[in-house]
Amino acid sequence: MHARLKILLYKYYGMKEFLKSQRVTYNLMSFTGFKSLVLFALLIESPKSYKEIGDYMINQPYLRENISVDTLRVYLNSLKRIGCEIKRIKEGSISKYSIVSNPFELNVTAKQTDSIAKIYKTLAKTLDIHELLLAEKFIKKISSYIKNPYFAEKVLILRDPEFVSRLAECAGRQIIIEYNSPNSGLKLIEILVDKVGYANNKLYLYGTSLEHKQYGSFSADRIQDVKEIKSRKTIRTDAEVITVGFELACEPDSADLDAQTKVLGVENNKTLIEITSSNHFDIMQRLLSFGPDCKILYPQSFRQEFVSILQEMKTGYRIG
Repeated sequence: MHARLKILLYKYYGMKEFLKSQRVTYNLMSFTGFKSLVLFALLIESPKSYKEIGDYMINQPYLRENISVDTLRVYLNSLKRIGCEIKRIKEGSISKYSIVSNPFELNVTAKQTDSIAKIYKTLAKTLDIHELLLAEKFIKKISSYIKNPYFAEKVLILRDPEFVSRLAECAGRQIIIEYNSPNSGLKLIEILVDKVGYANNKLYLYGTSLEHKQYGSFSADRIQDVKEIKSRKTIRTDAEVITVGFELACEPDSADLDAQTKVLGVENNKTLIEITSSNHFDIMQRLLSFGPDCKILYPQSFRQEFVSILQEMKTGYRIG
């Protein structure tokens, strides 16, 4: 019988056997190919010594056999032929085999990495913190298959996912944090936590502070530690809420909009926006950041206070 026909019949009956039993058996396997794949998976995970490889092969349920150094060399050469670069490295006094590169790696350029990072940062603003943590875990995993060594550093947002996860679990609870304030240095702040979210290319803890009785945001980068999680709430959340209407002469960036703001419409090439919050100081800071493109429309009391601040700022820059 022709050799190729034998192979086809072998595959046909092997497939029938699999469809019938739903089990992989020795009759269905190419051992050289299977061992090469097993070896590839082992070395991708981490460098392995001959003993470590041998121990795994002897305990592998479909193999259960010893392999000699010569046999191992056959499988290593098989991997080299498909494009793997394999080197022997020293870890202490032990020699290990390591895959330096392989043809299945993704080649992402620096320019492509910058684009991915930009898109990801925009997407992150729409994600729940738990979804963001999952996305970070996914990116970290695929970065090991990307040749660009700076990919993860450029794209990942969260410096300490475990700490961020801990903060996220504090939602709805009253906690005491150690906070490195830009104005007063290290201090303890008691907060009734609302959520953790990503905005303006930073991660924030949102909640009502005991000190100011106002809803505010705290940069996660400045939170040194969670000192205590209270068993019951003592902070009232019924702080006075203010709604400020303003117009922007420029197109608002997505980073400027969050759950506290809404676009009312566009008139005369100016975007009308409302922001609602109990954090009076935060509203003032955000509107000042828009510079001359921003004009306060209402309420009148907030508008007058805003103008007074601008006049004080102007006075401070007068000469003589």
